[in-house]
Formats: sequence, structure tokens, C-alpha cells
Amino acid sequence: MRKRLIIKSLIGLAAGAAAAHILTLLINYFTMGEWLICMPELTEDFGTARAVILQTVLSGLFGMVALGGMCVYDIEQWSLLHASVMHCALILITYLIVGLILYWFSFNLITILIVSGIIILVYFMIWLVMYTIWKKGIREMNTLMEEYKKQTEETGC
Repeated sequence: MRKRLIIKSLIGLAAGAAAAHILTLLINYFTMGEWLICMPELTEDFGTARAVILQTVLSGLFGMVALGGMCVYDIEQWSLLHASVMHCALILITYLIVGLILYWFSFNLITILIVSGIIILVYFMIWLVMYTIWKKGIREMNTLMEEYKKQTEETGC
């Protein structure tokens, strides 16, 4: 499990940092008409170089938590519901902290509640799609297993 956690975390680090920079560029372009790598408030507070470094580190950390945190599903003692709630909570808390530090949204109760609701809704939609895919795969494996059992009973092996 450790090796898997490390690999997923490293992939999450790169994916999180890249996704944050791309999304920030696009959001700034479509809202302000400028290609800005970081939110203007972050750049004003830290300067361009430090803002980019901070955004890279923190968004990479978010990616590590999001992808590496999937290892909670490997804890056999936990139910699917328990693992899902824990993973969602990890993502939610990390995103709120990172998002507030990087000025992705304002420190306002209504805004935080809206962002939290969006994260939970998106998480649930992704979870539902994945659950449906896994359930279909398990159903197919069970069908193949039943066919195999039938075939071995008929041949006497």
C-alpha cells in the first residue's frame, strides 16, 4: 500500500500543479481578458515568482491529497461509505485551505458554502459514475465465473 500511495501522490503532485496553472490561466483570461498564471491578489501579495512557486507547491499538495488519498479505499476494515466520506472530506478540507490561500475564492461564509457544495456535488457525480463502472465490471466477472463453473461441471474437471 505504501508504494501505491507514493506513486499516486507523485502523479497527483504533477497533475495538481499542472491543472491549477492551466485553470488559473483560463479563468483569468475569460474573466479579465489577461493571461495571468496566478490570481492578481496572490501576485500582488507575493510577487510573480513567489506566487507561481506557492501556487505550484500548494496545488501540487492538493493533487497529492486527492490522488494519494484514494488509498483510503484500500483499507479493508472500512466500508465503501466510510472510505468515500473520508476521501471526500480530505479533498474538501484541502481544497478550501489551498483555495483560500491562493485567492481562488474569497474568505466569505456564503462563498465557502457554495464552493463546498460544488465540491461535494462533483465528488458525488464522479463517485456515482465510477461505482456504476465498477458494478458493471463485477457483474461481468460474476457472469464469466458462473459460465466457467458450468463448463467445468459439464466436463468433469
